[in-house]
Amino acid sequence: MAVTRRRPPIADPQRRALTPAEAGERLGLSSKELARLRGLGEGPAFVTLTQKSVRYLRSSVDGWEAKLTAWKTLGVMNAGVAGQGV
Repeated sequence: MAVTRRRPPIADPQRRALTPAEAGERLGLSSKELARLRGLGEGPAFVTLTQKSVRYLRSSVDGWEAKLTAWKTLGVMNAGVAGQGV
């Protein structure tokens, strides 16, 4: 009786973790800038796989980008209101 082995399912590409280069491309930052932010304890949440291997979950990259966009928008709105003397 032969044993058939099934291949494990391939991870959904939308759920796959991003490399620093891929995350940087989505955020408009370089891998080096993301490394600097990691060192400062800032930027999107990341997972350290090995000493030299880091990945970003899409949800953390998207969430950090949304938070950053909200702050920029809020800053522009506040500057406009302050500039009008309100």
